[in-house]
Amino acid sequence: MTPADRIRTRMAQNLLKLIQQHLEAMQRDAHGMEYAHWKDEVDDLWKRVFDQITAMSETPQQSALEMIREDWTSYITHYAGMSR
Repeated sequence: MTPADRIRTRMAQNLLKLIQQHLEAMQRDAHGMEYAHWKDEVDDLWKRVFDQITAMSETPQQSALEMIREDWTSYITHYAGMSR
């Protein structure tokens, strides 16, 4: 793994931790006034995660996609189609 791929992997991991925290907040406040704000932030965080993964070489990219699979699947299933 190249040094750049290590940095991108670490960045994706850190962003994933932020996403997990945001999703917990969204679950607690699904009908509250802050929900739309949290959803916008999570959407942006996911975009940043995929930007990092896209820039990786093939092997680290596959590992990173596997790393985010559960959280991404959960997010898409529960939140991606919800209206604000």
